[in-house]
Amino acid sequence: MFTGRKLPLTLAFAVLITVAAGISCKGFFVNPTLTSITINPTAPSIEVGDNATLSAYGVYNDGTGNDLTAGVSWSSSDVTIAAITGTCATQACGSTTVQGVATGTATITASSESVTNTATATVYITISAIGITPTSASIKPSGTKEFLVYANNDKALTNPNDNLSSGATLTVTQGATTVTTISCSYDSSLSPPSQLCTASSAPGGSYTITATYPGSNLTATATLNIT
Repeated sequence: MFTGRKLPLTLAFAVLITVAAGISCKGFFVNPTLTSITINPTAPSIEVGDNATLSAYGVYNDGTGNDLTAGVSWSSSDVTIAAITGTCATQACGSTTVQGVATGTATITASSESVTNTATATVYITISAIGITPTSASIKPSGTKEFLVYANNDKALTNPNDNLSSGATLTVTQGATTVTTISCSYDSSLSPPSQLCTASSAPGGSYTITATYPGSNLTATATLNIT
């Protein structure tokens, strides 16, 4: 008797179920959110005039991860040292190419969906010799001393690129033990820009400072006395 009315009601109910299911699915199946970025490599070394390719790997809030092939903005803290080249210099992309312009270090930043991370690029030159000056110095406890690291026996820095201080690593040892109470870092405000070593509660004695440089197995040493 009510067969004619039951069919429209059944169809209407089915439509409501379908709409509700669609809304429910949209609520549960949302796009994952980017939570972190890793730049590969994290500390690229680039010879002056050469290029290095950097890629960005993204991790999402659902635990998944993949290489980001688009939508990443790249920048360099100092384009006179390391410059972003190609289309990635002006628009978002995936992986990017960084060119070594001059010796030193620059921070490369990758950004996507308000998430950022950085890598430190070291730009170096090929050297035939490495030196450090002074080769011997004395300071008081908690004192400081600057050391110039230079290339190709060019202590006078007739070629500005022969100042290796910005890209050099200075390691402090006493005997066979690495010392952490004396730290050395590049200081661009010095004239010429050099590595500044600071003693922090280091006991008196004689310490060896060893300078190394990317792309080379050459070393130079200096003696630092704390009296």
